[in-house]
Amino acid sequence: MSNEQETYIAPPWIKYPTYPEKSNFWRTGTGAEYLVKFNENVENKEKYYEIFPKAPSFGEEIIADDSLSENTKKLLNDPAKPLFINLWSSTGKPKYDIDFNVDKNYIFMYDQLIKDESTHIHIGTDKYSSAKEIISIVESDFRNKSDKVWEELKYTVYINALYYKIVTDINFTKELIKTGDMGIVFKSDNLEWGVEEENGKFIGKNLFGLAMMEVRDALRDVYENYDNIDWDLSGNPYSKERCMCSDVHKI
Repeated sequence: MSNEQETYIAPPWIKYPTYPEKSNFWRTGTGAEYLVKFNENVENKEKYYEIFPKAPSFGEEIIADDSLSENTKKLLNDPAKPLFINLWSSTGKPKYDIDFNVDKNYIFMYDQLIKDESTHIHIGTDKYSSAKEIISIVESDFRNKSDKVWEELKYTVYINALYYKIVTDINFTKELIKTGDMGIVFKSDNLEWGVEEENGKFIGKNLFGLAMMEVRDALRDVYENYDNIDWDLSGNPYSKERCMCSDVHKI
């Protein structure tokens, strides 16, 4: 790592963004080799982490609030649970609570992102065709345990599925960050995921829109210095940048 050139080896959570810290990927083979290389090229970890904060997939786990049921807390502590099921808040509830019928500072996003199968989503050793598939599989599994478990963890599932979908493609990541501080309204006929307009008003919970805003908050810090990564040192990026001119706000 050279401070004079202001270029850096890529952090593991950007080099391989869909492999959580607890994935076996980091214990053998390519992942383990990259960690060795990373450690050899980062002398001052504390300073480095100021430049490249850890991603949610590498951060400390959030402890479940006592308001969550015992079954839900048991599932969250189960080592066999899917790698990507980690709380973003202790209660499992959204960070934001915004009525976009009042707050008009927003942009629209659409169902294409959830259904998009152009790039498989690899999470650890598992592979999914889309964010929608992740949600469908986990919802079915959690509902088999109990409807209450699903109700308490559904937002956690949504935000993690969206997070891994976005970081799979650097172009999605950068386009989301470019939306700045705008509110995000997700247009969908699923009134839990998003909203529909009825008599000039939005009807729906917009949970995907709120989740995308939280994902953006995290990625803004994590990827702030992405353009200062030395890819000759780091090896090929996980995904390559391309023109997204016709895709703005359609992700």
